[in-house]
Amino acid sequence: MACHFVNEQEVLEYASMTSSHHDDGTENESQSENARQSNQIKNPILLKSESQFSESDLSNKIKLPRGGSVIMTKAGAIQFSMVPETLKDSINLGLDVPGIFIVPSHRFDKRFCLSVAEFEFPAYFSFFVKRRRVTLITDKEGEEAIRAIFQETLLGPKDLSKFDQDFSNDYNGKPDIVKELGHFAKNPFNPTDPLTVDLLINFLIFDEQNQVNLGQDVIVKKVDQKFLIFENGKQIAKMKNKVEIMIDDVKSNAYIKYGLFSNPNDQQYVEHYFEQTFTPPTFGVTVLGCSHGFDPKGSVSGYIFWINGLGVMLDPPPFTTLLLRKNGIPSRLVKWVIISHNHADHDAGTFQKLLESEKTVLISTATIKESFVRKYAAMTGFSVDYIESLFNFERVIVGNPLRINGASFEFHYSLHSIPCLSFTVRLGGKSIYFSGDTFYEPNGLKAIFEKGVISESRYNFLMSEDKWKNSLILHEAGVPPIHTPAKLLAQLPPEVKENLRLIHTAAKDIPPDSGLRVPGVGLENTIVLIQSSEDCRLNTIQELSLIENIDLFKHANIHQVRQIFESSTINTYEQNQNICIQDEIGNEFYIIRKGTVKIHSDNPVFVKYMHYGDYFGEGCFFNQNKRRANATAMNQCELITLSKADFLRIFQYGEVMQKLENLQVVRSQIQIMERNKFFSQLTSYQKIQLEMISNLKRFFQKHSMIQQYGVMASVAFFVVSGKAQVILPSDYVVQQYEGQSVKVNRQESTTSDHTKQQQQIIDQKKKRLSLPINLAMLEQQKPSIQTPEASEKSSINEIKTYPLTSGMFFGEIDSIVRNRRTSTIVEAVEDTEIIILDSQSLRSFLADNPGLMVLFQESIIIE
Repeated sequence: MACHFVNEQEVLEYASMTSSHHDDGTENESQSENARQSNQIKNPILLKSESQFSESDLSNKIKLPRGGSVIMTKAGAIQFSMVPETLKDSINLGLDVPGIFIVPSHRFDKRFCLSVAEFEFPAYFSFFVKRRRVTLITDKEGEEAIRAIFQETLLGPKDLSKFDQDFSNDYNGKPDIVKELGHFAKNPFNPTDPLTVDLLINFLIFDEQNQVNLGQDVIVKKVDQKFLIFENGKQIAKMKNKVEIMIDDVKSNAYIKYGLFSNPNDQQYVEHYFEQTFTPPTFGVTVLGCSHGFDPKGSVSGYIFWINGLGVMLDPPPFTTLLLRKNGIPSRLVKWVIISHNHADHDAGTFQKLLESEKTVLISTATIKESFVRKYAAMTGFSVDYIESLFNFERVIVGNPLRINGASFEFHYSLHSIPCLSFTVRLGGKSIYFSGDTFYEPNGLKAIFEKGVISESRYNFLMSEDKWKNSLILHEAGVPPIHTPAKLLAQLPPEVKENLRLIHTAAKDIPPDSGLRVPGVGLENTIVLIQSSEDCRLNTIQELSLIENIDLFKHANIHQVRQIFESSTINTYEQNQNICIQDEIGNEFYIIRKGTVKIHSDNPVFVKYMHYGDYFGEGCFFNQNKRRANATAMNQCELITLSKADFLRIFQYGEVMQKLENLQVVRSQIQIMERNKFFSQLTSYQKIQLEMISNLKRFFQKHSMIQQYGVMASVAFFVVSGKAQVILPSDYVVQQYEGQSVKVNRQESTTSDHTKQQQQIIDQKKKRLSLPINLAMLEQQKPSIQTPEASEKSSINEIKTYPLTSGMFFGEIDSIVRNRRTSTIVEAVEDTEIIILDSQSLRSFLADNPGLMVLFQESIIIE
């Protein structure tokens, strides 16, 4: 993150470099007026600068490509929403980066698991480049949350009580973290003053009338779920208090059966096939982005380290895993995420990756992890404990190597404005060094040492030449004193520069003829150190890594895994070669090791594509051994093949065969999830997991009760046929029985045995009524809840119900997960057939799929 500068001149130079617009992504201030007019003809609104807007233009709303909008006023440009990297939108559109932002009431989007109030870089740009404070319009709660976030990201954590525990007892060179943070936390324009949140941000809080006066007769009002902007007493703009994150065509096309991130902006689901396929190397690294937060054309830094066929993701940018799916890599094969530090250009996509599919392992020190959790607790409104429950934590101890899938990681703290990690990873005689954001410059380090900021042992570590001896060196470059000047790295010997790739910098900022270069971005430019290995141990680890990601084998014991190795073979299929043919007798189970397989049937609607780590063929173990679909190699494929006889021998008893039997029962009845708009977009892996726990089919006659009110929540189900209704009480449930009305307090019903007995009296002869339902608390839930339908009126009140029809899902998820009592009533309106999900297994499924857990919060009906 480029946010601290040596002196004013460097600030001005960087501002000029960043806000200008040449063909390489910057705007040339000296371009001719004719060129400006030519551009304006193409898009007369988007290319106007702030000073070019006339009064007649003030009602124009400029929509930003990533989401949100900008309104031009006499008080300045006002932007609503701040999705990650939003300032790049303004720069690319030829607009001045706004200095005033309206913070959405809900700062976190559950669909995309992204912040929509990423104010860090707008604030850094305004202060360090424009030399002004950014103005944030919010409420008091928003201000408190933003201050908490900025504490972690600008100044570093206040709580450093566990910092000493981040190191092994014999580690030499432990930093004095308080001195180092204090060294950087100074106003760069007046180093005698401390760096504070208020130095960068001006908070304007809505008053009792829900309005903010910006001066110059410009007022922002919050009315219902909208923001209104007035100028001279006239309304000039209206914006919904809800952010729609936009994705470009490339990302939109990449939304294929992608679990949590099926495209929420697309109302029609279509499965796409991508020809690109990628087989992970034994050892290598894919660069997802290698630029910084101010580069309008480049993506912020992010990486995948490939180790024995599995991925370790470092500082993932937003939507990183779309790239994986587009290239046939299931996201579950990237099992670990490393956080180097908590600046927005390094962690904006981390929370998204942690939630988008199966539970992920987060790797960092306790200090950085806890700072990350505090930051995202403030951002999302979730509790610290809840956020920590969404991932598994692998703690880094500096000085003790950490083994990950056969590789050895050696972590250290770099020299940065907040705690930040560097590391070296070794495998098979090769090694990769990652510098992290850091300041490396011999004279500058010596000066810091002489000031007493760093100890001699710390100074010797930072100056060590060992980093230049690795097979691949990923070293950051940027503006000092918290980044390394590229001109210094240009002085390194040619043999070092041969293995060096600059990161955290734009290619245009590399000194010409310096011998330095940035790495290629994307899976096609993966830097491979070991493609495949003759080391039997590494090969075994790679095969084991693939097999252990098969959900069927999740609980296999070591003896069974050994038998899989001994009994399976690897078969190769050429492009367009048939692997299986529908209706033929099948006797093999397949795991994809390389390539893409198309699963299709005589029904042209049924088509799906399977990639590395997916499996198929288990259906032939039932249904008289007949294949239910064709399987065709879309390109050259390598498949791990296990015969039916060996499969049944290895798993003849226990959980694996029980899962498969459940799966076949559900599939033979109906593919119910395909009728549900949301569940149809889950990954094949997630669908199979759910199908395996959907093991009970039940029939309810008209007017019979499916779920009572106030009992322990244990029912979640899909409607197969018929129609049911859900009654959602507010503070009370009003019951009418044999001419008498009874009010039952909800709180009492969860704790009182007497109330519980009252609830058990309910049967199909009663008429259950509810007070009007307040849906405000349900507004943010995704997927959508049906609009209430008015049922017949009664003398007490109007009944409000939610219909449940074929394909819809019902379940009080929060109550099931937390073992609480129900707060709804469900009854069959017609004869109704349902498939029930086992509640204990559902809890386990959601624990393994934390993104779905977050998405389902407060949701009960999913259409």
